[in-house]
Amino acid sequence: MTYHHLMSRIAHKVFFMKNEERDSFIEMMRRVAEFTGLKLLAWCIMENHFHILAYLPERVEIDDLELRRRYRILKGMELGTVSKEEIDRLKKQMYSVGGFMKILKQWFTQEYNARYQHTGTLWEGVYKDVLVKEEPIELAKRAAYIHLNPIKAAITTDFTGYLWSSFNALKRGDEVALAGMRMIYENMSVEKILSEHSELMEKCLDGIKKERASKIADMRAAGLAAPVDHLTSEAMVAQEIAHREEVAKAIVEEKSIRKAAGRPSSKEGLKQRIRQLLAENPSMSRAAICEATGASRSSVYRCIGEL
Repeated sequence: MTYHHLMSRIAHKVFFMKNEERDSFIEMMRRVAEFTGLKLLAWCIMENHFHILAYLPERVEIDDLELRRRYRILKGMELGTVSKEEIDRLKKQMYSVGGFMKILKQWFTQEYNARYQHTGTLWEGVYKDVLVKEEPIELAKRAAYIHLNPIKAAITTDFTGYLWSSFNALKRGDEVALAGMRMIYENMSVEKILSEHSELMEKCLDGIKKERASKIADMRAAGLAAPVDHLTSEAMVAQEIAHREEVAKAIVEEKSIRKAAGRPSSKEGLKQRIRQLLAENPSMSRAAICEATGASRSSVYRCIGEL
C-alpha cells in the first residue's frame, strides 16, 4: 500500500491540451484507474503537463467476472474469447503504477495523434513518480501543491476556479473526487474538507509567495534584473530585503556584545575559553561553563567532547 505523486510533461513544450482534450484525459484517467485498481486522491491537468496523487493498494487476485467488468469500463466493450496469455497480460497491468501510466499515456497519445495527424512521441521522457508518506498531513500538503498549480501559473486566483482540478470537481459534487479527498481527510464532510483544504492551500501559497520574494531579493543582491510576478509585489520584496538587513545587523550587534563581554565568537575561541575555565576550576559544572561563556549547552557539550 503506497501513495504516489505522478507527473508527466508534454514534449518540447509545443503541444498543448485544449479544453476538450483535458476533459477527455480526465475521463481516460478515471477508466484506467478503475481498470488497474488505483484510487485517485487528487489531480490537476494543465495544458502541457499533469499531476495525479494516487493510492496503490496491495495486489489481489481477481476472477474472470471482475476482469471482464474492468475491461468493459476501460474499453467500453466486452472482452471476447481470449487466450490465457492475454488474460495474464491484462492482469499484469493491474495494481501497478507503471501499468496505469503506460495505458493512460499511450491511450491519450493515440487519440491525440489521430486527431491532429501527429506522429512520434507526445510525452517528455519517462514520468516522475514521487512516493508520499502515508500521514494525512503529508498527503494533504501534496494535494494542496497539486491544486495550487493553476494559481502559480496565473490562470486563476480562486482555489476551486480551475475546471480540470479535483478540487473543483469536489465542489461540483464529483463522487471520485470526494472519495479521494475523504481518504486524505479521514471521511470529513464535503463542507469540512473544502474549508480545511482551502485553509491549508492558503498557508502553502503564503510560503510559495515568500520563497519567490526571497529569490527575487537574491537575484537583485547579485545585481540581476528580477521583476516581481503575479504572486509577489515590490512591498514583499522590500520586506524580505529589510528582514535580511535586520538579521545582518543583529549578527553584528551580537558579535560586538560577545567581544565586549569577553565571550568567544568562534568554536576555537569557545574551546580556548573552556580550557581556561577548567584550568582555573577543574570541577566546574557544564551549566556554569555555559553561563560563563554565554554559549548554548549543545555548543559547550560538543566542545568539551572534542577537548
